[in-house]
Amino acid sequence: MEAVALALDAYEQHLFGDLAHGHRNDRAEAEGLVHALVVDLITYGESNHLDVVDLLDALVQARIDRGGALINPRYSFRLNTEVQFRDRDADEHRGFITELKSSGSGQDAECVLRVPGLIDPQHTITSQLEPATRLVPVPTRTRGIVFSAQEAEDTIIEILGDLTTKQDTAPAPEAVADLKELSTALATWSGTTPQRVLHHLRNQARVSPPSPDNRSPAARRAASAFPNSIAASLTGEQPTPSTISRSEPPSTNPRPRLK
Repeated sequence: MEAVALALDAYEQHLFGDLAHGHRNDRAEAEGLVHALVVDLITYGESNHLDVVDLLDALVQARIDRGGALINPRYSFRLNTEVQFRDRDADEHRGFITELKSSGSGQDAECVLRVPGLIDPQHTITSQLEPATRLVPVPTRTRGIVFSAQEAEDTIIEILGDLTTKQDTAPAPEAVADLKELSTALATWSGTTPQRVLHHLRNQARVSPPSPDNRSPAARRAASAFPNSIAASLTGEQPTPSTISRSEPPSTNPRPRLK
């Protein structure tokens, strides 16, 4: 927060010089300055060919996920939302929603979570979940700054894939160091261990086929995991039986004990 305040100090000083009531003492001044800075950051990013639109979309969706006066977050989760269990004393894991199955309007949705470091998917319902605490940003040597758990997972998979394709050469120390730091950060976030995270994501790196396009691993995973029943309802067709083996849906206990 202090870093943000200092950035606003510099921005305000550059634009207006010394003010009698700056953003630290004037709520209206602070709000206007933040709005102007955000607009200028967007313009700066676009003029330098930096991707800021996806970040803004993600921030808007995160606000929706956290709800508001007219939105209940238990009904607004979507695929790949970063979530954690509401009862943190009973379950400390965090992960990503990979499947959603609605029981009807205004009802809890059954969902499946992928927890980095756990091989088996976890079944639960949306009322037991809440938006996850965000991952602390991780500066890397080879991939820039990683700002989210989803990005950390994708980056680990990319680095593992690069190392797998270059087995005849010694791995770069920078890449190895990045793997160690990213897996530690992701394990701390997900509630597992760095060793289990790397083991889990090595399996994903092996089964992820090379992409013929430029989509990110997250985009490819989201496209492949899009529920057939939802796609069919949108097109008015019967869903095609999935060839992917999935765990059985929950029966009496919607969230079994994690191993």
